[in-house]
Amino acid sequence: MYTILTKQNTGDAEAMSRFINTHPNGHFLQSPQWAQVKRQWDWRGVVVRGDDGRILGAASLLIRRLPLGLSLIYAPRGPICDRDDPAVLRELLDGIRQAARECRAPLLLLDPDAPADDDSFRAALTAEGFMEKYSAGLDNIQAQHVFRLDLSGRTEAEVFAAFPSKTRYNIRLAQRRGVTIRQYRGDRPIPAAELSAFSRLMEITGERDRFLTRDRSYFQDVLSSMGENAVLYLAYLNGKPIAGTIEVFYGHKAWYLYGASSNEHRAAMPNYLLQWEMIRRALRLGCSFYDLRGVPQAPREDDPLYGLYRFKKGFGGEKRDFTGLFIKKYRPLTGVAMLAAMRLYRRLKLHKLKAPSLPLREEPAAVIPKKLPLAG
Repeated sequence: MYTILTKQNTGDAEAMSRFINTHPNGHFLQSPQWAQVKRQWDWRGVVVRGDDGRILGAASLLIRRLPLGLSLIYAPRGPICDRDDPAVLRELLDGIRQAARECRAPLLLLDPDAPADDDSFRAALTAEGFMEKYSAGLDNIQAQHVFRLDLSGRTEAEVFAAFPSKTRYNIRLAQRRGVTIRQYRGDRPIPAAELSAFSRLMEITGERDRFLTRDRSYFQDVLSSMGENAVLYLAYLNGKPIAGTIEVFYGHKAWYLYGASSNEHRAAMPNYLLQWEMIRRALRLGCSFYDLRGVPQAPREDDPLYGLYRFKKGFGGEKRDFTGLFIKKYRPLTGVAMLAAMRLYRRLKLHKLKAPSLPLREEPAAVIPKKLPLAG
């Protein structure tokens, strides 16, 4: 049987958080802590318990309130359960459907952290009326293709030695040129100047690489909401911040969340040293993997995103492919109209930037992808 949690009635939220944190399929985007980052969204939690009271499945739902009293529900990297247990999955989807009724949501979006070759899970969602949207690039809300570096049972020396020679060279080059890294944990006061420096670096990177960026308060919310599980890294040269990243830890896993750099001193290779410091911290915390997040499926060398692909591949991770974005229209006609309105809204936002040389995108991903199926 499922129960539904709200911001006002958080009953099982602590137990839900523990379940997601310890489940093999758990993801930080499904944590109640991440829901606190999305202050402009409402929240619901769906929890399924067995006869013995144990939690068997959970889903953290972000709810965007829209005009005319309607809502959009999005379950980032959810739901969390044994994907081979159809009864639990069905109960979770029933709970999500009830939450959708209560919030007047004609539409549900979810993008599970499920391997692309999990055909039985895909079939289970299709049988429940979901459509899947595939992307070979970075168009979906969460990337379908990532590089993950396996850290289980490995030492720093072993991981470093396994990097390609060019990666090892660039890390050492940054050290020789005097690049230093400072770390700022989210559960401790972060100097305002450092947070502002990172926000400015993100703006510079967005202008250079043609993606929309968040403001300073958003990064503050990420760090404070995730607490000790989020770390801001800044790379300095001669005392000046020249690059920065944010890393998130959850359930003995680590993710590279945001990265930025100035237009100056790029030849000092600060981004390589930042990645190495993030990997080192993940190793010290006993993480099973380090996720470098989204890359295109298989870009050609003339692809504008090939440099991003090559950079992330250079840390020796294995490329992982996930199932796509699943879309469920509870009210088909309204859902179609809502998708069309959201695509228009996103195009208007992107139009604020000048004509790009790279595909326009939001970082880490847009709330609504620029292409969604309208039929079905």
